[in-house]
Amino acid sequence: MKRRDFIKSTFALSAIGSCLPTFLLGSNGRFNFRNSNISSNKIVIFVKMNGGNDGLNTLIPHQNSSYYDLRPSIAISAEELHPITDTLGFHPALNNWQELFNAQKMAIIQGVGYQNGNLSHFRSSDIWDTGSNEDIVLTTGWLGRLLETEYPDFPNNSPEHPLAIQYNSANLLEFKTADSNTGLYIYDPEIMESIITGNYIDNINQNIPDTYGGDELAFIKELDYMAFNYCQILSDSAQNAPNTIFSYPTTNIGDQFKITSKLITGGLSTPFYRLYQNGYDTHIDQLSRHEQLLSELSSALNVFINEMETLGLLDRILIITTSEFGRRVYENGSGGTDHGTSAPLFIFGSKINSGIYGVDPDFNQLDENDNPLVQFDYRQIYTSIITDWFGLNQSVANQIFSENFNRISFVNTNMSSGNYIKPRRIEIQDPYPNPFNNSITLDYKLFKDSNVEIVIFDIKGNLVKNLFSGEQISGFKSIKWNAINNKGKKVPAGEYLAQIKIGDFTQTKKMIFVK
Repeated sequence: MKRRDFIKSTFALSAIGSCLPTFLLGSNGRFNFRNSNISSNKIVIFVKMNGGNDGLNTLIPHQNSSYYDLRPSIAISAEELHPITDTLGFHPALNNWQELFNAQKMAIIQGVGYQNGNLSHFRSSDIWDTGSNEDIVLTTGWLGRLLETEYPDFPNNSPEHPLAIQYNSANLLEFKTADSNTGLYIYDPEIMESIITGNYIDNINQNIPDTYGGDELAFIKELDYMAFNYCQILSDSAQNAPNTIFSYPTTNIGDQFKITSKLITGGLSTPFYRLYQNGYDTHIDQLSRHEQLLSELSSALNVFINEMETLGLLDRILIITTSEFGRRVYENGSGGTDHGTSAPLFIFGSKINSGIYGVDPDFNQLDENDNPLVQFDYRQIYTSIITDWFGLNQSVANQIFSENFNRISFVNTNMSSGNYIKPRRIEIQDPYPNPFNNSITLDYKLFKDSNVEIVIFDIKGNLVKNLFSGEQISGFKSIKWNAINNKGKKVPAGEYLAQIKIGDFTQTKKMIFVK
C-alpha cells in the first residue's frame, strides 16, 4: 500500500500538526525527554459513547412510576435489569457492570452535563472537548491546554512517547493547542509502522533549497521524521506486549481496547487514550440498537479490566465513559428518544471510591425542555482527574478552565499515592536463558531504594509462585526461578509470566519452560 493510500483509507497522524509549519523541529530538538508533573505511571482512558447515550435506559430508575409512564414501549422492566440499589439497576446487557459495581471497581456520577445544554451533536461535543461554557467558543481542547502547561515547548523537545492517542475519529479538538495537536490518531500500530517504514527515506537534512518551497519541503520531511519515530515506538510497544490468553470481542470497540492493552503492556507511557463507540443517536428502534451497543461495550471493557487486573496494571488505570448529551425523558413516536441534556457518567478502576454520586433523577423537577436537571458539571470530572488522579494543583485546573470547579472525590487519593519510579530510571533485562529447562534468571537495576515484588503467573493468569517481596537498596539485582510453584512442585512445561513491581511501576516478562 502506498502512503497516500494509507493516509486516505486508514488513519492519519494528526499529532504531528497537519496544518502547522511551527512544527519544524531542529535537529538537536527531537525527542528530548522533559519531565512533567503528569506521571507516566497514570493512565486515563476516555470512552465516548458517541451520539448521545440514553442514560435512563442505561441506569434505570425502576422504582419510579413516571419512568414507565413516559416510556410505555421502551422502558426496561424491573424483572429484566440488574439491580444495584433498591431504586436503580443496569440495563440487561450490562451484567458485567453489575459485577464491577458490586466489586467496588465502579463509580457512577448522576446527572452530568452543563447549564443550558446544547442539543447539537457537533456543538455539544465541542463544548465537552474544549471544556467551555455553552456560550463560549474555544478552538483549543482542555487536554491540549493541560498538556501544553506540562510541555510548554511542545512540539519542540517532544517526549519519548506520544502524549495522547485517539482511535476511530480524526477530530482531535480535545488535544489541540493554539499551535499544534498533542494527540496521535491511530488504528493499528503494526500496520502503521510497516507502511511508514516501508516508505521512509532518512534524508531530512539533505537537498533543501533556501526558498519558500524549501521551507514547505522541510516541513514535510520533519512530518515524515516524526511519523517514522512515533510509529516505530508504537509498533515496538505492541510487539513487546506479552502473549495473552484474553480474547477480545471482534467489534470496533473491542479492537480499540485490544490495541490499548498491547500498548500499555508493551511499555508505552502515554497518559491519555480516547476510544470511540458510535451509534448512540437512537431516535428510532432504540431497544435493539441500544442493547447491542451496551453489550459490545460491556464485553470489551470487561475483558480489558480482567486482563489489566491479572497483570497488576489496573491500579494505574482510570476508565471514564462520556457522551455529548443524554436523551429526553419521554420516548418519541418512533420507538426511540430525542436529544436531551444530562446523563449518568461511569468510571471504572481499582483505585476509586466506588458508589453513586448524586441522587436519582426527579421527573417532577425537569428543565424547560423536560430534561433531568444537571447535578454535576462535566468539568468537575476533569478537575478531579487533574487534581486527584494526576496530583496537580487546583490552580492548574482553574487555569485550564478559567474558572474554579469543585472536585468530585471518586479517586481514592490514599490508594493512588506512592513513590513512583519512572520506567526510564529502571533497567529490567530480558530473562535468560529463555527458553529454560532448569532455572531462569531475572536481572534488574534499581536507581533508588524501592519496594520490589516479583510474582510468577501461568499464561492463563493463575498465580504460580511468589518469588520475592520486600524492600531492596539501589543497585544491580538478580533473582532465579527454578520452575517450582508455591506448593514446592515442579511446574508443567509451557509459557509463564514474570511480573515485576517496583514501586508503582509494573512490567511483565514472558518465559518458556521446557523439559
